[in-house]
Amino acid sequence: MKKIKFICLIAFLVSVIGNAQEEDANIIFSYPEESEISFFQYPERTFAKAIYKSQAEATNVYPEQLLESIISATNQEWVNYNTLGGAEKASQKKQSHFDKIMTMDKDKNYFELAHKLTFDVGGVPTAIIKFFTYFEGTDVLSGAAVMQFVDGRWQKTSHPSLSTLSIIVMRMKSEVLEGIVLQNSDDPNIMAIAERVSTEAGLDLSLLEEEFGSWYSPEIDETKIELYKDPKTW
Repeated sequence: MKKIKFICLIAFLVSVIGNAQEEDANIIFSYPEESEISFFQYPERTFAKAIYKSQAEATNVYPEQLLESIISATNQEWVNYNTLGGAEKASQKKQSHFDKIMTMDKDKNYFELAHKLTFDVGGVPTAIIKFFTYFEGTDVLSGAAVMQFVDGRWQKTSHPSLSTLSIIVMRMKSEVLEGIVLQNSDDPNIMAIAERVSTEAGLDLSLLEEEFGSWYSPEIDETKIELYKDPKTW
């Protein structure tokens, strides 16, 4: 497991399914704690499907199991269970949504997982997973799920301080994000980005956000966007 120190100057206080897995790792410093950030790229064709028949089966021990629980949920109580903050924070689903979940072909409607970052926020294990949605009759879409391990299970959540980071996780190619986080790429262009977002102490997430923003404003930098952006993402 590779470990490299980096500093977080702003308040970022995000197993193949069902199994423990070895992840490459870095070190994140934030206020007021130090924790480890890990990067993991899923093998091709790693899916999260609607495998659960009831909420009782959905233990959400791993972040990937939470995604399986989300796509399996057939009632509002289950949606609330998957959401940090419960009914107060959960999105309200119509019965027509649950009807589709109960009748859909589970092998044709699923999430395909791309990569994951894990780290602690205020001592709470946090993960951001990039995935693609495959649903019959709709276009393939990219997404990023932010989740935290609270009360013995992973739960879906959101936080303003993680919004830009989740977009970065969702839009970047896996090899680019890995090279930036772990500074282990053989591509000089990726290493040039890694150097720009690092200080003597290591990777600085505020600089990474600034770098990301500079590719879009004040002018769009097509060269850099083509280098880092997964063409399958929006």
